[in-house]
Amino acid sequence: MKITIFILSTIFGMYACGMGTGSTTPSSRAGSEPTPANTSGIAAAAPEPSSTPRPASDQPKTVIEFFNVLPEKYFPLEGCDHDKDKDCKKARADYLKTFTEVADIKNGYFKGGCDGAQSCIEMAIFKRPDDTYLVGVFTSAEVNNDFYFLDYAGGKWTDATSSVPEFSQKLWYELPRIGTTMKVFEKKVIEKGADYEVTEKGKYIYSLVWKNGAFSKQK
Repeated sequence: MKITIFILSTIFGMYACGMGTGSTTPSSRAGSEPTPANTSGIAAAAPEPSSTPRPASDQPKTVIEFFNVLPEKYFPLEGCDHDKDKDCKKARADYLKTFTEVADIKNGYFKGGCDGAQSCIEMAIFKRPDDTYLVGVFTSAEVNNDFYFLDYAGGKWTDATSSVPEFSQKLWYELPRIGTTMKVFEKKVIEKGADYEVTEKGKYIYSLVWKNGAFSKQK
């Protein structure tokens, strides 16, 4: 009898200390899977941050919305009076009204013209499975042609040229008007000075096909 009482007392004590196989933590919810215990003795590492920005509720979703928040470092607006026009909102509206050549919201493509000191712009957006966008920007002026691939999140723009295989400013990227295949060409230099370079589209090299949130090369 004494041995039986001792064994029962030991088992009861083990359950009271949470060592029984049926123990649960107070935060567990009915019907939920228990969280595996960390028995390694090593502190669990924080999850790696996503390489692409997470979509926010106020994130632009059309190519014109992206144009309206594009910083001047990528596309200067000659008609902007910074003392009177905060964030160049009026100048942007005037540019869209005056220079818009193509505004294809459905296919995510925009093209704006130019004259004199005002450069031209082309934009295309590429949607990822997580609802973020890669934004392609091409600006052209009398002596410069520049290509940018950007991410936007939380009001900030970041370089995303790593999303484009073998990206180089020495290549010419033809942003797609329809579809998501981007053709890549040689950039042909037709005139060069000490501080300027006049270029044009040269020989076709390959295509970049956008699928499942990434580009892949295709001959």
